[in-house]
Amino acid sequence: MDKVAISKYLSLSLLLALSACSIGEPIKRSELLDRALPGQQLPAQYKAGNHQAFQSIAWVDSFNDPELTELAKLAIQSAPDFRIYAARLDQAEAMMKAVGGSFYPNAGVQGKTGSKMGLDGSGTSGYYVGANWEIDLWGRVRASYANAEQNAKAIAADQESAKLSFMANLAKTLWSARVLNIQAQVANESAQHQEKILEHVKQREKIGAASKQDILNAEINLAQAKELAFNLKNASQQNLKTLDVLVGRYPVGTPLKNQSLPKAPSAINAGVPSDLLERRPDIVAAAARVDAARFNVKEAEATRLPKISLTAGFGRISSEVFVLKTDSSNPSAGVGVNLPIFTGGALEARVESRQAELEQAFATYAKVGLNAFREVESALSGEQSWRARYAELNQIYQSQQNIQKSTDAEFVIGRIDQRQVLQQKIRTNAAQSNEQQGQLEVLMQRINLYLSLGGPAI
Repeated sequence: MDKVAISKYLSLSLLLALSACSIGEPIKRSELLDRALPGQQLPAQYKAGNHQAFQSIAWVDSFNDPELTELAKLAIQSAPDFRIYAARLDQAEAMMKAVGGSFYPNAGVQGKTGSKMGLDGSGTSGYYVGANWEIDLWGRVRASYANAEQNAKAIAADQESAKLSFMANLAKTLWSARVLNIQAQVANESAQHQEKILEHVKQREKIGAASKQDILNAEINLAQAKELAFNLKNASQQNLKTLDVLVGRYPVGTPLKNQSLPKAPSAINAGVPSDLLERRPDIVAAAARVDAARFNVKEAEATRLPKISLTAGFGRISSEVFVLKTDSSNPSAGVGVNLPIFTGGALEARVESRQAELEQAFATYAKVGLNAFREVESALSGEQSWRARYAELNQIYQSQQNIQKSTDAEFVIGRIDQRQVLQQKIRTNAAQSNEQQGQLEVLMQRINLYLSLGGPAI
């Protein structure tokens, strides 16, 4: 083919490329919200908040717990979960690159050699080097790539959401192990007090100041105290082993470096960030899947239209059977058109299927969004409730400590016996365990609030 013909084909391809239709941009979040939740108006509090305070530092660091930060970094380096996250992201990016290959011409080489005695008996030999390039006139290839791109974005957001949940679980497991360890020690101390009380009751029974029933009750109290101490110690060890697995260590129950809980951050002011629907990873993933479904519809619609391709190549062929003209250089170029005429409704059904998937994606986004608002409301309410409850539990513990001091003073001057002192110590220990549990719950609710607000992880 001469240069003039090749120039015509190139001009035609350029014209087709310039006239190609647009596949559109990802849907705006405001439009997405209107479509997913028609007629819904966000409450005023969803416009008053500002999320900058949450993004200034990682929320793990905001608790000022060095051991938690150290374990989080260890998990990022060693935990199997994080290797899974990285592999999934690599897979999504590879899939996107694979689809992106359709933007470029496909080139290949075919070759054959043989004789009259060959298997096919043709005796032909030759080669052909060719290239084929689909002109994306209707945006089919671009829509397919945009779909893969949005799916990759959704997978990345899913992995970020998983990381947030992982870090939250890590913090909760660490703090639970600390509280269980403290409660186990307190319960063991109370069991020792119950044992001494049993000895006092037996002595009182000998002098007629107590009955057999009193001894049985004291023995029951001792058995219950020992059982509680054993259960708490076992639960603490299980939590330590769970912590080992989370950070990628063999589950031996590695001892903690710190036994105290961090101070809970100050209460969050009223008002929820107005951009909540744009920064929670699970909502970002749902929105990306809506866009992916939209591009899927466009790709299916474009499949019903003519497919235009440019081809070019050169080759050589010869035969020992037939007299064929051979040429060391035989270039060729052409334009191919593939127009589906009748497919039994398959292409139309494919479009309908993609449109149904789009409606499902919108519904899923609405479900995820409403669930996010529910979680925020629940977390805000939960933290406020537990802060008030913790204040009461702390006051009870302080009061029991004051009573303990008074009881010790009365014992010194002989107004009461040691049995009453031990009973008060048991009540004080119980108040301490409840106070520790309340402090833990406040921290747990703060983590739930950070998760509901979508941010941010290490």
